[in-house]
Amino acid sequence: AASVAAVAVAAALGPKACSRKGGAFSSALVEQCRGLRYDVPYEVQGLVDPVCDTLADGHWALTGIVAANVACFLPALANYKQWCVSKHELSHERLLRYQLAHVNATHIMGNMLTLIVVGSEVSEALGCNQFVLLALYLACGWAGGLCAALLSNGASTVGASGSVSGVIIALSVLRPNSAVQILGDVQASNPLMLLGGTLAADLSRAGISWQAHFGGGAAGCLIAWGLKLVSTFD
Repeated sequence: AASVAAVAVAAALGPKACSRKGGAFSSALVEQCRGLRYDVPYEVQGLVDPVCDTLADGHWALTGIVAANVACFLPALANYKQWCVSKHELSHERLLRYQLAHVNATHIMGNMLTLIVVGSEVSEALGCNQFVLLALYLACGWAGGLCAALLSNGASTVGASGSVSGVIIALSVLRPNSAVQILGDVQASNPLMLLGGTLAADLSRAGISWQAHFGGGAAGCLIAWGLKLVSTFD
């Protein structure tokens, strides 16, 4: 309920235009962003250019999300037990913190690159209201973590997969004609088809939290439908 309320407040109070339309981010700032390539862990240096391109387009919420995940990557690796969420470690703090932790470089790279590509489309579908996008992302991660904790029989979960799943499903609701690729080469735009395809893929692989994907995806679907009912985005 608190997460849905946060999205509603963000929709009412957040800016209604892309930063790029107002020229908020100068080329000098974007170049400074690119200069951070060698100041981040080697494993995630490949994220720098895509993130800076995203900043140049005015999607500052996406930039902040990826930056937070990069900043937390090594600390979370060093102390996994303090970042995971589980049935025995369940709190609002954990439901936020687990979203910023990843088990290896492949995990974080896959999540963040997917978020940049899909999230920029969701941002535009939301009228580039960055506060709504941020609230949507965090709410989906919260729901994904809760489902993972309650349905995974005590297993520990980390990662932004639930949040990203929610953003993907939200795109299919906000832009139903924008197909999203799943299961290799299958194109799907229906949110329920996307959610079902994600679950099918998860169940075929070991070590993947289908519970987090399901919770995050379901939240993204419901929140996006709610936003379409109460808001008109340019």
